[in-house]
Amino acid sequence: MAETFCVKHGGKPAVGYCSKCNKPYCEECLDMETGKPVCHDCMKARAATAAPAPMAGSPLNFKGKGLDDDPLGLFGGGGAPKAEAPRPNPPVTPAPMPAPKPATPPTPPLPNLGMPSAPKPMSPLPGLDQLGKPPSPLEKPAIPAPKGPMDLDSLFIKESQPLKAPFPQASYPAPPSANSPAPMPFPMDSPVPQASKQKQAFSLVKIWAKFLIRRAYELFDPLAKKLKLPTYVVIGLIVAMGVGAVVGLGAVLNQPTVPLVDSIQPLHLIQVNSSQVSEMDITAYTDVQTQVQTMGFQSLLQMTVPQLPSPNFFDVGMKSEAGVYSEIIKFPGQLAPKLSFITVFTNGVWFSTNGWDGTGRNSATVVSEYYASDTPDQLYVQHMQTLEKLKQDNGWDVQNMTENRYMAAFSDRVRSFLDKKSIPAYQADFNLWH
Repeated sequence: MAETFCVKHGGKPAVGYCSKCNKPYCEECLDMETGKPVCHDCMKARAATAAPAPMAGSPLNFKGKGLDDDPLGLFGGGGAPKAEAPRPNPPVTPAPMPAPKPATPPTPPLPNLGMPSAPKPMSPLPGLDQLGKPPSPLEKPAIPAPKGPMDLDSLFIKESQPLKAPFPQASYPAPPSANSPAPMPFPMDSPVPQASKQKQAFSLVKIWAKFLIRRAYELFDPLAKKLKLPTYVVIGLIVAMGVGAVVGLGAVLNQPTVPLVDSIQPLHLIQVNSSQVSEMDITAYTDVQTQVQTMGFQSLLQMTVPQLPSPNFFDVGMKSEAGVYSEIIKFPGQLAPKLSFITVFTNGVWFSTNGWDGTGRNSATVVSEYYASDTPDQLYVQHMQTLEKLKQDNGWDVQNMTENRYMAAFSDRVRSFLDKKSIPAYQADFNLWH
């Protein structure tokens, strides 16, 4: 490859081409400080054509030094390139220089963001000359041109312009006023008045009644035609038969398994007060009554049975949640009362836990236990333990507890005992039937 020589110094080999006139020059004729190889002639022509006006009073003038004192370009642009002093060269006929390219006006900055103008296009990549050919070995790689000086005057808006949002703005609801109610975090249904709820329930019942009547007519109309009766008469007869079957079945299921006594006359249960009972230790009675009430029994009734051995007295209490009655009994011929706990099952079985001497029994009509030396608390525990065992072993259910149910169960139990023993009521023994 032929060696290229400087156009000014013919004896010196060229180290590169001028980026303006594209002529080969030696190292002394090319200025590499501006970032692009420029010869002295082109550099003088560029300085004479577009000399930058001095920036007086620049806001970046620190300690009397302007942008020219920023060789590293920290303030947005490098200082003006300093031209070297001309060196004496041998007389060479200068080649005609191409006309300078018109300077492209800088793009005005965005009014709302205040950003500088768009950067100028980069110079060709190093390693290729302007014609796209690989440079000669004598050429130095081109250095990217530095950014031009920052035009601070272009950063200021001289005329007021409407601001434009870079993105569409979202619309927000107006803030609530002082009198407006506070917003609810979740939508809530408005309360329905009670009258409206009743009206809706009545409408629903009416719709279902119409539907059932219509279906009943559709089902029983063929039967009514065969019987030659109105359809509503057939429907009424069928409904009456169904109600009667339910009532009869309930009566059969609720009937006690223990046969009731019909040959013994009913007993007379007369309500009396404890103060009307003679020959009774009131202090002992009051003590037992207090202990029973402490265990949660509520007073149900106080009565006497004139047909039984006299004088007798029954103070009955009830603990419905446990299904247990309490009886404080005054025996004939004894001053201190006795305590007993009673449970009646739905099949008619009488279960008693008694606080006096006796012989335990377990038959089809009665289950009796006797604990003469137990306190009221101990007697109640004994009763509850046996009660749970009877319910689990036999599957028995406790009868509902009321005053009338107790008097009926008491009368049935005493009359069954009298019928079995074939004795009159005044010969009844408490230790045997209770």
